Amino acid sequence: MSSAPALMKPGKGDVLSLYLAVSSTAVSAVLVKDHEGTQHPIYYVSKSLLDAESRYSHLEKLILALIMASTKLRHYFETHTIVVRTNFPIKNVLRKPEMSGRMAKWAVKLSAHDIRYEPRTAIKSQALADFVADFSSDLHKEAELEVQQLDETKDPWILHTDGSSNVKGIGLGILLKSPQGDIIPHSIACEFQATNNEAEYEALIAGLQIAKDMGVRYLKVYVDSLLITNHFNGSYAVKGEKLTKYLEIVKELALFFVSFSLTQVPREENTEADALANLGSSLKIPEDISIPIIHILAPAIENQVAMETEEDTAMIPSEETQSYSGSWISPIMRYLQHGEIPMGENPRAFRIKVSQFTILNNVLYKRSLAGPYLRCIEDPEIQEVLRDFHEGDCGNHTGGRALFSRILRTGYYWPTLKRDAVEYAKKCDPCQRHSNILHQPAEFLHPIPSSWPFMRWGMDIVGKLPKAPGGKVFMLAMTDYFSKWIEAEAFAQVREKEVISFIKRNIITRFGIPSEIICDNGSQFIGSRTTNFCDSWGIKMITSTPVHPQANGQAESSNKIIINNLKKKLGSKKGKWAEELPYVLWADRTTPKNATGQTPFSLVFGAEAVIPTEMVVPTARTSTRDPEENAANLAQDLDTIEEIRDLARIRMASYQQRMAGAYNKNVRIRKFQVGDMVLRKAFQNTINPADRKLAPKWEGPYLIEAEAGKGAYRLLTMEGNLLPRAWNAVHLKKYFM
Repeated sequence: MSSAPALMKPGKGDVLSLYLAVSSTAVSAVLVKDHEGTQHPIYYVSKSLLDAESRYSHLEKLILALIMASTKLRHYFETHTIVVRTNFPIKNVLRKPEMSGRMAKWAVKLSAHDIRYEPRTAIKSQALADFVADFSSDLHKEAELEVQQLDETKDPWILHTDGSSNVKGIGLGILLKSPQGDIIPHSIACEFQATNNEAEYEALIAGLQIAKDMGVRYLKVYVDSLLITNHFNGSYAVKGEKLTKYLEIVKELALFFVSFSLTQVPREENTEADALANLGSSLKIPEDISIPIIHILAPAIENQVAMETEEDTAMIPSEETQSYSGSWISPIMRYLQHGEIPMGENPRAFRIKVSQFTILNNVLYKRSLAGPYLRCIEDPEIQEVLRDFHEGDCGNHTGGRALFSRILRTGYYWPTLKRDAVEYAKKCDPCQRHSNILHQPAEFLHPIPSSWPFMRWGMDIVGKLPKAPGGKVFMLAMTDYFSKWIEAEAFAQVREKEVISFIKRNIITRFGIPSEIICDNGSQFIGSRTTNFCDSWGIKMITSTPVHPQANGQAESSNKIIINNLKKKLGSKKGKWAEELPYVLWADRTTPKNATGQTPFSLVFGAEAVIPTEMVVPTARTSTRDPEENAANLAQDLDTIEEIRDLARIRMASYQQRMAGAYNKNVRIRKFQVGDMVLRKAFQNTINPADRKLAPKWEGPYLIEAEAGKGAYRLLTMEGNLLPRAWNAVHLKKYFM
């Protein structure tokens, strides 16, 4: 032992042995290889203990020696099976359920390697480990120098990064390659806005952080951004406060690596990172869902022939296959109890996953980062837990995220907990019926143009209003879509008889027969008498529900104007609204409209009306009027009225386009397919008055029978009965079974 033995190089697939030794001031480890019945050392490492580490127990020092060896000799641990030769129960300690703190971190770190624990039998290599531990104060620097020299001969890791910024989102692509050829891809979706250069920096920083966390010391980075490369090399000046901060973070991370280089490559040589970045920016997927890449070795037509052959010679599954089918707990239990790794599993990845689990009283538990041990369950216990937490005695029908959090905090776990909680809450019938009303528009705005005056009218009823003389409490109003001329009258009740009389007296005999009348689905408008009357005069009656969910927009707007003006005129005498109605209509007809730029009176009669104020305080046209000249000017105005109407029509089309653009910004399209099940918003006339406070906000379910056009659908009851009219998508929401 007066001189160090010659070191031997391990062969591919060799099983290596590791001997550990500790003293009061240092820990050491020796990695050896069995060759022809003799143990030959491969490498030996040691570490002087810090003041705090010197107070560790003997068993903790042994595990610290193992951690030190796995870090300094990482390239051997990653490529070989390591057998730890020791008579101390390291394996049992690392798998104790009550383990926490640094011991838990060490257990997770060691689980990434293929390590077995066997009793110590050889003496020569253990003596070498003891010798290194005893004299580590003299040999520590020499050993560290040899490790450094060995590391310098190792090939560096390769890192490719790319960032993608587009209208769909921000995505980062990271591809890390080990010297042995292992590939570690990452596709990251960012929940914030950034420029393309900022996304490139985010990808580079994320890749460097991943390499740092993995303990990589030698790294070559390739990016396709010339700007970032020249920023780092100092060739370009950095402009902007944000890019300066990004560059500082990159330079700080680069200091961690012993060898570091940043190189710009053409985009064609960075296609893998670019594809990962585009995936992260374009595809939004839940955190608990992974996307597997499936390799198809043959065309589908050849696979079909093979499948038919396999069906003819199908065999009964083996006992081993049956034991694992349908259970995610069994493979983990068998590994923890017997060390068996299931067929088809990646051993390294499986050991990392299993390191988070432990067995208590023959029940599997998962270690939680911020709470109690989580009991692992599977069907039918999963459905029972979901049902009790969501709708049981202590359930309050919480949403999917709250349900997932509550189950996790209580102490239950299974691999698809988050997804199952969201799906269960989404399909809950009471939750769907009592969910909030959707206020966002479900369909783009469809403006209704009008080519000439009095072609298209909008009709609506306002009421009940304060009782006026004669018991009048309703107002029936009709508005011309082109000129915005409003006709309105007060009624004690509005039946089909009053509607027909109003159309005859105020529309047909004054402005001619209209082409269309747009109204809602009130019984006064769609009754047989009103329908027959309109058919006899050639008037097309259009109910507005398929186009617009709340009556027709023009009539609603006119009603709002009239009611607001009546409020301001009446004061405390609300019962005189019927007497003030003609004056309010006259004031509205002589007021210019934003949509046309003209007053309704001028578009109808070709000249502006003379108002009472002009008779009290004369204007130029009333004080200096000449009857003959006035007649000539009026004739000229009538000859040019078509030009004024054309200008008004152009302005109104532009106004409607601007209005539709502003409206469509808030639209959230809801499309349904024929056969989908939907719920319909509950209305006052469909809710039992006694249950109004506790009544559901949605009713159904119904089946989509057909599309009625422009965001409206025909509905069927579950018994197959067709509802009497179409319903707009804003009143519907999808129902999940």
